[in-house]
Amino acid sequence: LCIQLEMTMQNSEHPPLLGFLLLLLLLLLDGKEIEAFTSSVPSVLKSLSGLRTTTTKTLATALSATTGTSDTHWMDFLKFDGATPTFDVLAKTKEYSACTKYEELESYYDHERYVFRGSIIGPITSKDVRETQQGFNILDAYPDLTIDKFGYTIDPENPFKCFWFERWRGTNKEAIQIGPIKLPKTDAIADIPTHVMSVNWTPEEKIIYSCLSSPLDRFEGNTKGQGAVFGLLSTGGLPLPISSVGNPALIVNQKLVAPLIK
Repeated sequence: LCIQLEMTMQNSEHPPLLGFLLLLLLLLLDGKEIEAFTSSVPSVLKSLSGLRTTTTKTLATALSATTGTSDTHWMDFLKFDGATPTFDVLAKTKEYSACTKYEELESYYDHERYVFRGSIIGPITSKDVRETQQGFNILDAYPDLTIDKFGYTIDPENPFKCFWFERWRGTNKEAIQIGPIKLPKTDAIADIPTHVMSVNWTPEEKIIYSCLSSPLDRFEGNTKGQGAVFGLLSTGGLPLPISSVGNPALIVNQKLVAPLIK
């Protein structure tokens, strides 16, 4: 369904015309009408995200911690009011990133508040991540997978946040299990573009937020711009829509198909 929808959009002659008409509509509307139009978008998105109520509650808790002033970004709560870490954030991050199994990684999370976000997925909670791990064996399908990590650095504006680069390479030597779907091995090599990871620690030395970026250079590697797990899936033979925010096929997969895979 996703592939068919994507092909339909790519072959359509009307998207540019629709974009022009939408722009024209916005130009004709006055300020109040534009405000009413844009304010309706969050309510639509909220109705679509009902399948992730735990994530919504987590973000609501995070948002409630902000002051709401015009000069404060809603994510500034991750700076913990300008506090200074009492532990070595860089060393702790290297320790965390050296873990290879989810059971090891989750011991570092602040499970009540933890949120993960990727370039086109998330936000998801630690519970969501745990449930996802139970139905997928993607990493097991690449027994020789190497993840080169380098360039660790602390955010100069947030001493609780650390960034680093990752570059994944491996061979698809085993079948990939995705819920009820099993993809036979391809014996193909995945050379995945470099991306950036980041984690934000709490004063209690737990991770409250982590983020994985989109590929820094989509022409790097051999996965046609597919990054991280998406690159492994693509190399494993799974046809994927273009990993771009706003792609209709990707939206359908995220909102309707993915929640059905258990």
